[in-house]
Amino acid sequence: MESTHEVTRGALGDACAGDDRGRAPLVGLLSRAHALFVADFEERLRESSFDQLSLAHSSNVLRHLADGPRRASHLVTQCGVTKQAVSQQIAHLERAGYVAVCPDESDQRARLVALTAKGERAQDLVRRLFREVEDAWVARIGEADAASLRRALETLIDGDEPR
Repeated sequence: MESTHEVTRGALGDACAGDDRGRAPLVGLLSRAHALFVADFEERLRESSFDQLSLAHSSNVLRHLADGPRRASHLVTQCGVTKQAVSQQIAHLERAGYVAVCPDESDQRARLVALTAKGERAQDLVRRLFREVEDAWVARIGEADAASLRRALETLIDGDEPR
């Protein structure tokens, strides 16, 4: 079996090719880092009792239900993915017992999505796995570099809109 690093390198191919100064483009490095995170997270998830979940389920549905039931349409707005994708994820999570779906009493056309007890346990695991992967990265690059990386990314994200 290929390592996570080999899979990620192969999947991104020329996206990380050097620039005219011989450096990998930042966007390519960010893409590779994200792909490595996803691969590590999903490997840990597969090893858990919640192996039918994915990062997409966690990011697009579960995390938005932490404060209680939400309309399915709210989840679509929050996720930035298609209505069809969120609907498919909700259906999968409902079949697997992670969420319950019922009509919204204030609008019978709308559906409310809520975590079940199993969904709450999965959400706790997902939070723990996020911390584990990040902690592994910090152990690999060191506290100081991790703090610098976080500050740099926060500065980029919180800065002005791209030109």
